[in-house]
Amino acid sequence: MHIKNTENNVVSTSKPEMTLGGRIAQLRIEGGFDSLELSKQLGVKCETYESWELDRSEPRINKLVALAAILGVSPTYLLAEEGHRGVDAKNNNSGRKIKLLTLQRKIQHLEAQLKDNLKQLKKIARVINNL
Repeated sequence: MHIKNTENNVVSTSKPEMTLGGRIAQLRIEGGFDSLELSKQLGVKCETYESWELDRSEPRINKLVALAAILGVSPTYLLAEEGHRGVDAKNNNSGRKIKLLTLQRKIQHLEAQLKDNLKQLKKIARVINNL
């Protein structure tokens, strides 16, 4: 039996919905991030992160919320393309701003670690001097 392709037998003419992994990958690229960088920020293995983008697995809710914050969207947007989109895909400056804020947070974290390390070094130096 031969079915003639007409407009009447088409189920839908709209584009298929993007998957969760597709949205994550698209937002990562638009934001100027690489998968290794995001995986480190989220505290997961790069392979785990990449499996989310490939729809092999899905992030736990706490990781999904953190990922949404980094990418500048609402968790609802990641899940269902509804809610706050955040980053304007046509404006690369938005992605750069998010990346800049993320890097500034990393600097603050490293500075705090450095202060703690200096305190420990001073304590060790005092112990050595007292010997």
